[in-house]
Amino acid sequence: MGIVSGFRHTFNIGGSEIEVTTVDDVHSQADRVVGEVAIRGGEYEQRGQAIRLHLTEFWTETRTTGKTTTTVTVTKTAETVALSGEFAIQPRSEQFYPFEVKLPLNCRISTRSTGWYLQVEMVIPKAVDPKGKATLDVQPAEEFLAVVETCEAQLRFSELPKKRRWSSKTRVASFRLTPPEVLKAELDYLRLDMLLQPDGSVLVDLIFDLQEKSVSDYFKAMFGRDKVTRTITLSLAQVFVSEAEVNSAAISEALARSLQEVIESRR
Repeated sequence: MGIVSGFRHTFNIGGSEIEVTTVDDVHSQADRVVGEVAIRGGEYEQRGQAIRLHLTEFWTETRTTGKTTTTVTVTKTAETVALSGEFAIQPRSEQFYPFEVKLPLNCRISTRSTGWYLQVEMVIPKAVDPKGKATLDVQPAEEFLAVVETCEAQLRFSELPKKRRWSSKTRVASFRLTPPEVLKAELDYLRLDMLLQPDGSVLVDLIFDLQEKSVSDYFKAMFGRDKVTRTITLSLAQVFVSEAEVNSAAISEALARSLQEVIESRR
């Protein structure tokens, strides 16, 4: 029996109907994507050498020749799963293939034009290999969201979701937060640059954009020198008490300590 709940994406390739189902509708960075591929035969028999599933990253790049500029979509396969060796799909039959793939650590976050998809490939001799894809919704790591949510709930900052960023060079996820009213005289905003470590800990750069209080501060701001950075590492135990419970006390304590140091250093 196939998976009966979750996200479904159906397409037709080579006369067969392909349905990709994932247990979860939304995935986080470094998540395992678990699901099933269902293949339903069409009007005629299909035979081939293999059926594969690819976890593929895609993004856009702007390229220029000096005369023209074009935007192209670039793809890169992160993982391939062999669903079947030689196969024969009979007309009107159904075959099910469970799968599991893993999103990379600190991987790309989905946007309108970039992200991840699952691609099903049927290798059929003497024919163009039929392919179909199902796009995934990949969001920031749960650890990152736990830190951001604690800033909002415990320290009264407010995140600006439209300011979320992910860097292809550093693989850092960035979040911008506006300060509570009591700190607006000190801070323009707080930026959190976060990187998930292999042991589950979170490396956090807290970048404080300070308010200008003097002529010297004004000129520092003109040259981008009005920012102060503090770096902390939150262990997995500091981020989560259990799998479902955020350790807001430990997170807020670590963040508040850095915040206090920065504010008091200006007095």
